[in-house]
Amino acid sequence: MNSLCCTPEPAAAKKLGVSDGGKIPVELQLADESEFPHQGYIESFDNKLDPATGSILLRAVFPNSDGRIVPGLFARIRIPLSERHPALLVDERAIGTDQANKFVLTLTPTNTVQYQAVELGPLIDGQRVVRSGLEAGEQIVLNGLARVRPGMPVTPQEEIAKSEGLKIAQR
Repeated sequence: MNSLCCTPEPAAAKKLGVSDGGKIPVELQLADESEFPHQGYIESFDNKLDPATGSILLRAVFPNSDGRIVPGLFARIRIPLSERHPALLVDERAIGTDQANKFVLTLTPTNTVQYQAVELGPLIDGQRVVRSGLEAGEQIVLNGLARVRPGMPVTPQEEIAKSEGLKIAQR
């Protein structure tokens, strides 16, 4: 079982996050990297969308002191869609699929299993952002999803999350 806790805060203000210098941060991942270690910023972007490809042209600037970024390399760019805000994260193992719906199994105060539909967001370090359907502090079934069903009584066993029980997404 996993106990979730997080300070609930209002949703992001629907605007891009900016650095202290007023620039929009951008992260870059080269083809041979598993993370996004290169930090840069958007210098400029076009004011029109290409209707044929659905893309927009932008220019980002990255420090390149080690010379790893060279012309012709394949890279992935990650641009934040909102300002940073706290988010509830759930281990990917706890998420089940019921036809087209995603769900987690939660525990009631009497330690019985309850089906809870959730709306999920992106994957961050093996954990999914939960946009709706769960509240901070609810206990969820993490192991044994195949053995338990809604309405069954269970004996919870606490499993501490990686960061002392509290995990807040950074994007």
